Amino acid sequence: MADTSIIVSTIAAGGPQGLKLSNVICKLIVKVADREVDGLEKYQVVSFGRTVNGARFPDRWWPRLTKAIETGAFERMSAQAIVDVLLDHDKP
Repeated sequence: MADTSIIVSTIAAGGPQGLKLSNVICKLIVKVADREVDGLEKYQVVSFGRTVNGARFPDRWWPRLTKAIETGAFERMSAQAIVDVLLDHDKP
């Protein structure tokens, strides 16, 4: 899993940047739910002797969000523009 400390601290700090970051994450998840982009990463764990299937936010998106924070994208771009750039990197 990628280092998400800057993402967590940005959300925890609140304010306009934290709110916009939360909005970007929600927009990404909605696009996955609406099947507009590749889905969440699938995984399995064994819990109490039973196999449990799950899905999580794709690891490839965490470094992209971190870079967006570090480069000041959240100060100069809309949430939708950031989502579009993040997803553009998924295209072949």
